[in-house]
Amino acid sequence: MSNAERPWMNPDLSVEERTEALLREMTREECISQLLQVRVDQVTSEQLQGALGSVILAASATAGNDAQEESSAEQVDALQRVAVEESRLGIPFISGRDVIHGHHTVFPVPLGQAASWDPDLVEQGCRVAAVEASADGIHWTFSPMVDICRDPRWGRIMEGYGESVHLMAELGAAAVRGYQTEDPSAPDAMAACAKHFAGYGAAEGGRDYNSTEITRSTLQDVYLPPFEALVKAGCLTFMSSFNEIDGISSAANPFLLDELLRKRWGFDGFVVTDWDAVRELLAHGIAADGAEAAAKCLNAGADMNMVDGLYAEHLPALLAEGIVSEASLREAVRRILRVKFRLGLFERPYTGKRVVDRAPHKQLARNVAARCCVMLKRGRSLPLPEEESLALLGPLATATQDLFGSWTLDGIPGEVLSLLDAFREAEPERKILHADWGDSSGMDHAVAWANRVLLVLGESASRSGEAHSVGDPTLPPGQTELLEQVLRLGKPVILLVIAGRPLVLPEAAQRCDSILYSFHPGSEGGRGLADVVLGRVEPEGRLPVTLPRSVGQIPLYYDHKPTGRPTDEYHRPEGSPGGMRLIDQPGSPLYRFGYGLGYSRYELGEPRVLEASIENGIRVELQVKNVGEHAGSTVIQAYTRIPVAERSQPVRQLSAFQRVRLAAGEEMRCTLQIQPEILAYTHLDGERRVDAGPVHLWIGLHASDGKRIELSL
Repeated sequence: MSNAERPWMNPDLSVEERTEALLREMTREECISQLLQVRVDQVTSEQLQGALGSVILAASATAGNDAQEESSAEQVDALQRVAVEESRLGIPFISGRDVIHGHHTVFPVPLGQAASWDPDLVEQGCRVAAVEASADGIHWTFSPMVDICRDPRWGRIMEGYGESVHLMAELGAAAVRGYQTEDPSAPDAMAACAKHFAGYGAAEGGRDYNSTEITRSTLQDVYLPPFEALVKAGCLTFMSSFNEIDGISSAANPFLLDELLRKRWGFDGFVVTDWDAVRELLAHGIAADGAEAAAKCLNAGADMNMVDGLYAEHLPALLAEGIVSEASLREAVRRILRVKFRLGLFERPYTGKRVVDRAPHKQLARNVAARCCVMLKRGRSLPLPEEESLALLGPLATATQDLFGSWTLDGIPGEVLSLLDAFREAEPERKILHADWGDSSGMDHAVAWANRVLLVLGESASRSGEAHSVGDPTLPPGQTELLEQVLRLGKPVILLVIAGRPLVLPEAAQRCDSILYSFHPGSEGGRGLADVVLGRVEPEGRLPVTLPRSVGQIPLYYDHKPTGRPTDEYHRPEGSPGGMRLIDQPGSPLYRFGYGLGYSRYELGEPRVLEASIENGIRVELQVKNVGEHAGSTVIQAYTRIPVAERSQPVRQLSAFQRVRLAAGEEMRCTLQIQPEILAYTHLDGERRVDAGPVHLWIGLHASDGKRIELSL
């Protein structure tokens, strides 16, 4: 068939016209093939010649923690030539890979990027990932993950943007813009995938793949808004989650995949199931066999079947028996083809050789790693005084690959500089002594010899990620004892924690002179964190999650509901009386959501409400001044509460934020806009809307900061 006979190859036609022209030519068998995603190590020439939908460039279900073969443009192009040149209709497949927080240049894990509170920075990092990954033949990334998580035991907390609905939505939308750009058909763009739809982060006990108990109002007010934000941002694909909601697996949930996602939100891309999720309906106990599982998932709106092969095995018979309709099949194919046309795969099926200048990418990754570091406590040791000797100790002081964090498939270990080597590179004249953390006498000698100690504790990359939940999210064994040993020697200690989750820090941590927290910082993390300690870069991070005092407080999050006998211990000022929730410890967290220090200090003026209406939301302005001695940056945060509602509402919710940069002594007027939809909640009739009436507002520098302002919409 020549191109003259293939109107779908005409770029002058619209995407819809091209999709319909191609769909009219496709046989039932070719349509079924479009719904299949096959592992790269198992794909066959016969599948490629039969109009295969997708090849996943992974060889295991937990690719984030398993070694994977490198992906390359040559490999993908070789497979694509079979699909395009040897198939009847010349339909290219879409190649997918887990590009989660960078490709060859690895940025901080998404939870670390969330500490930036900077959508522009997240967008830049995802833009770099798309440029590098697309040059290796990758058309589609399974990112961003926008699962709200309130339990640090869950291993995949590192893969999302924290516990706040609004922060998650803003940063997730920024990631989509970075991956896809305004033109997803650009050679250096790739399709984003919103995952996991929906409620996966609510797994009971933080145990991966576990059951969830989510009310309809909590689903709509907490877990769904970030996904709706990604639809508005133009995200081309969605991935269904492993969990069930109200007894229905997300991969077979028509309310989620059809009624909500498509009919209410207007999503017209396609939905892919997660790895083996169709087969898992049998384990959920809602399908008797593979045929019933395949029918339920496709009829619910799950378009593409990731790797388990049940669509290929059972759809021919299901269609013949009328259990799945021809219309449902072709609608799923229509959605997949639409994305392929939007990605420009028909015009540009092959990647070829593309040279990427990674030097600016590495510099950006270094800057992001530094700016996402959170200073929790600042003593006289930060920034590190010039010419003072330093003992650099701890299990992560010489770590390289562990700086990547989980879900790093294509990072280059040889490029990673440890923190120890980064300090020696940055200041070769400074006296730095290191001893292995298993060498007790060597560490004692190093501490005795040095003016100050930088102790680097935390988690290896493999302690978080998919299928890597923990029951005790504290420092790994031996590290608390190491901290006590170093503190007993009496030298000022800078504690640097590197982890994939918010850890419960030991009481001894508060005896350290200074505390820095970095979620796994990526391939340039050693240099970036050295820049912070040496004072070359401001630590701009603010916590995107709560750091609890103890494991017994979990789950603990800032936007909790009030109770009939409220104490609101989370937001109670330190040292204030009251609170009876736990009799053996305070109810407040160790460090609150939104908290973080810098090398300067800021004063906020009295907020002035300019507008408060149902139609336009709330607009407020205030003066912000840098009253410190250094130029720096801070995040102005606005929180709201609906004090009287049909359903009990959270005690506070992040509703707007703005990062400001000021020179020493400089001040500026800051305006915050709270959009009306942020003030909406699910009413008793099941609809989300904004009420007229009272609203409480706080403007501050963390979730418990600021004076309450009472206003009315």
